[in-house]
Amino acid sequence: MSAFDRRVSIECVLIMVVLLSSSKGGMSEEVHVKVSKSVQLHVEVTNSLEGNSDLTVSCENIDPTQHLLQSNASYQWDYSGSLPFSKPPFFCSFRWGLQDHIYNLVVPLWDFDCKQHCHWVIRESGPCKYYSTKLVCFKWLKT
Repeated sequence: MSAFDRRVSIECVLIMVVLLSSSKGGMSEEVHVKVSKSVQLHVEVTNSLEGNSDLTVSCENIDPTQHLLQSNASYQWDYSGSLPFSKPPFFCSFRWGLQDHIYNLVVPLWDFDCKQHCHWVIRESGPCKYYSTKLVCFKWLKT
């Protein structure tokens, strides 16, 4: 199973758990989901757009500042705290030209390798992340 398929499968399971736990009828037991725990992360984003395009990155839940990255430039956040599902700190927007996309750069249920440093490479087709030495790319989330 590819990393993308695994991520989609886990998202589907989470959605089902949330829907089942929020329904008032049909279940006799409560479903509890552990929301978050405290973590320390370094999350880095590198602009790898074609044609020397500038990239604006904004992760409003962690930092209200919009960061303008020129071609091949990077920005890094150092983060200590919890990763709540309701307000994920690394749910970010990415803008260049007339393009506007969103993506959640850190999801604690499957980003086990992100404990200390996550390095994302932003391309037109979607964000890519290094898993050890292998670059794995994902599709942008639908807005």
